[in-house]
Amino acid sequence: MEKVTVKIDGIEVQVDKGTTVLEAAKKINKLIPTFCYHEKLPIFGGCRMCLVYDVKSKRSIIACGSYVYDGMEIETENQQILNDRKFILEMLFTRHPLDCPICDKAGECDLQNWGTYWGPQNNVLPITPFEKIRPEDDWESDYLEYVSNRCVLCIKCVSVCDNINQSHSLFQLERGFETLISPVTKPMDSSSCEMCGLCVDICPVGAILFKPFKYNARPWLLNETFTHCSLCSLGCPVVIDHDGKKIYRIRSTAELEICAKPYLGYDAYNTNRLKNPKIQGKDVSFDNALEFIGQIISQNPSKTALVVSPYLSNEVLEKINKLGITTTSIITLDLLPLLEGFGDYNPPDFEEIKNAEHYVVIGDDITDTNPVITYYMKKRVVYIGEQLGRIKKLYPNFIQAEGRGIIEKLKENVEEGSVIVYSSYFFGEDAKYLGEVLRKLQEEKNCKVVIVPPYPNGFGIVNNLKRISSFVKTLDKILSGEIENLVMFGEEISLFVEEEKLKEIFSKLKNKVLFTPFDDGLALVCDVVIPLNTWVEEDGNYDFFTGQKKSKTSIKNSFKNTEIIDKILKHINPTSNLIEGFESDCTIPEWINRFKTNIWDASYFSLRSENLTNWKIKNQEVLNER
Repeated sequence: MEKVTVKIDGIEVQVDKGTTVLEAAKKINKLIPTFCYHEKLPIFGGCRMCLVYDVKSKRSIIACGSYVYDGMEIETENQQILNDRKFILEMLFTRHPLDCPICDKAGECDLQNWGTYWGPQNNVLPITPFEKIRPEDDWESDYLEYVSNRCVLCIKCVSVCDNINQSHSLFQLERGFETLISPVTKPMDSSSCEMCGLCVDICPVGAILFKPFKYNARPWLLNETFTHCSLCSLGCPVVIDHDGKKIYRIRSTAELEICAKPYLGYDAYNTNRLKNPKIQGKDVSFDNALEFIGQIISQNPSKTALVVSPYLSNEVLEKINKLGITTTSIITLDLLPLLEGFGDYNPPDFEEIKNAEHYVVIGDDITDTNPVITYYMKKRVVYIGEQLGRIKKLYPNFIQAEGRGIIEKLKENVEEGSVIVYSSYFFGEDAKYLGEVLRKLQEEKNCKVVIVPPYPNGFGIVNNLKRISSFVKTLDKILSGEIENLVMFGEEISLFVEEEKLKEIFSKLKNKVLFTPFDDGLALVCDVVIPLNTWVEEDGNYDFFTGQKKSKTSIKNSFKNTEIIDKILKHINPTSNLIEGFESDCTIPEWINRFKTNIWDASYFSLRSENLTNWKIKNQEVLNER
């Protein structure tokens, strides 16, 4: 890439040709204010806040939309530029109500910040913003609120919806001062909106608010934890705002990679949490409960089995190896047979996915299972599945098929170099067959195969557990009496086993031990219940599709999952004779639920989110009509 030399406020910097003045200024940590600019959005240049002075052309230019040239000399704070910025801020303050004390954006508002640096924070005209009221627009939403009088018309909300999420849920209504941002369809909650919250996060002022956060906390009183979302296999970067005890919101970083699962579903982590271990419904100490579990395992290790969750971190999975008992997981139903058919799987580079010319999505709707990957699918899309859902935002060529017919249609419609995207749908022998076909297409047509499970650490289970037994066979052994004790990490068993069959399985067990974050659901029917930290409460590494990443602690508990297993190990003497290896389920009995991941029913966490449940109810009637 050709380099050019630019001088900014007397400091020389070398940048690639084609770089904007704004991005060049960032290289030397020079602050240039903006309202309408974001590096991941098309340049709009409407706010004019980023004006700088080009010495050679003797004129003011917008830094966000002007490209550098060799020998360019820029001044960012001469008197003319300072006057221009002050004037722009004066005009904005004449139309913007000074209601910071009751605005939820206070403390993280660009208009506040830029007013502090470069302009008056008062109305310089005799007319007040409250005397020049703009029309209001009710979005008819339980989650998003639009305050038109605060809007600075940067149009970033419309742009992020069109160019990042691609759901095209917002548009500009009217023109000039009367311009409003309005949903394409009302009510907002049952429209094409995916509730990713990007319009809220990217708004530079308090024009778009997240209602569940409204009046609940001030940003400067909260702690920020930059981490990776562990609700699916993408591991998107997110920020958790919390006070050390409670999560108030989960929002996007500058990467703009977030979906409704964390954005709306954050409330699940504050809901009905299990605080203390219980034996037969009575609170006990951790030491007593863990000693009891150790005795169960020590007395009958061959008659004890363990079910691990794909929501556990690698560190916990490594500790579980030391228990030396039969271990299984729901991934033996879908992911494991898929990988068995495919062979050694090495995910393509994410840049290859972004730059692809043709995508083929198969199975479940990827906008339900892993929504963020669709933010990068900007070219031709073919979708082969049972029903056209939210993926219609990508205007795909929809080929309706079901069962193995999906795989046959895939073979007919794939092109040289296509990116094939798959999350979930197939189980057992069908999943294994899909793996074989995907491997063949990768070799023969140079296709890039993207396997993104709907849960976060399926690959971590494969990479870290030394032995994985068949999920179905393990449950069959319970029914036959070969296994008398079941230790469960997480509650996936309740999603993948039909209710009546699960009752029968539980009736055969002498001891049902559950590690769970919640004090309801399976916790009510198990003999021993132990609190379990989630990804927001304990540091841990996860093997995401995009590589191994770390989730960091936000809410600190008095215990750690890894320490709990260490304490159990003190009470047992592992002498495992289990042969290392993986055993997938090829034959799937009728009593296995083919759990279909949805944006609001993604996991046993999501099912406990009041926000997601309410959004689901609002959408059910509309989706049924469609």
